[in-house]
Amino acid sequence: MPHPPRAIEKIRVLELASVLAGPLAGTALSERGAHVTKVECPPHGDVTRSWKMPNESPESTTSAYYEAANGVKEIAWQDLRTDTGRAWLDAALASHDVVLENFKASDLERFGLTPQDLAQRHPHLVHVRLVGFPSAPERLAYDVVVQAETGFMHMNGPADAPPTRMPVALMDILASQQILSAVYEGLLERAAGHTGIFAEVSLEASGLSALANQATNWLINGADVTRNGSAHPNIAPYGDLLPCLDGWLVLAVGNDRQFAGLCQVLECTELIEDSRFQTNALRVRYRSDLIPLLSEKANPWEKVALEEALRASGAPAGVVRALPEVFAVGTAGDQHTLTNSSGHKRVATVAYRMTFLGKP
Repeated sequence: MPHPPRAIEKIRVLELASVLAGPLAGTALSERGAHVTKVECPPHGDVTRSWKMPNESPESTTSAYYEAANGVKEIAWQDLRTDTGRAWLDAALASHDVVLENFKASDLERFGLTPQDLAQRHPHLVHVRLVGFPSAPERLAYDVVVQAETGFMHMNGPADAPPTRMPVALMDILASQQILSAVYEGLLERAAGHTGIFAEVSLEASGLSALANQATNWLINGADVTRNGSAHPNIAPYGDLLPCLDGWLVLAVGNDRQFAGLCQVLECTELIEDSRFQTNALRVRYRSDLIPLLSEKANPWEKVALEEALRASGAPAGVVRALPEVFAVGTAGDQHTLTNSSGHKRVATVAYRMTFLGKP
């Protein structure tokens, strides 16, 4: 059955961005129906085409990393450093609604992409620019650098280990969502009659915005975060791991009722009345006493069976799965994949579904 018309199906997006954040935003817009043209400079194109795992073919013109960031897009090979390329760009800008870019500040004038110049020549455009650090626009801002400088690496990892990079480029992923918000707001502003719309998204601000409760722990209480693995600083047992026969289970127990259900399943109901564990605040304080007791009781269980028993008791928990388990046939992961123009599979960028329940 054909889907109902989508609001952005007539929107044309010119993606001048490279690497991850901008391309992910372009891919998400493509998934929602927009026509996205990705501009790549010949002969090599987006640098992520060369970011390959050891088992990937060196002769291939693409990579798994590139495929992760780029979905169904039209590819335009243009060298914007040439007169021909710049002429092509100006014509393309006239026929598109949105432009995404992450050029160096020094290149904007060269390509005719300064916000003021672009707004004068093509006032209809929604121009979204990605930068790394707003206070240092020429500074290269790779994801791991932003993870370090916004506090994420300081918080991440076991207590007895150095600061640790998260295993995905989370700052880029967060920034891609900010880019999408800017695009949608810009299109709404344009529909309301505004022109010359420009938004600047930064990796640094995207990371800072995502600090959420960890930021307020410091801003309100003056409490710096210490590395403690996956354990939550405000809730226990939450983020704590239980060793099972065939792997690990992570707990997400957020209140006393859930804690009671956990203890009942693990047959250690005496812990419910233990003076050290009667409230969440006490369980946080005495976490180092609590987790070994729970771990001992979890040892005989298989991880899936324990999660199912805990779910039935109202105690939230999750099975720690490796990627082969996450994307096994028939799983939610398997159902959340799409196929690129190249024929390669990737995980979907958009995670919501929209249904039209009223009359057209």
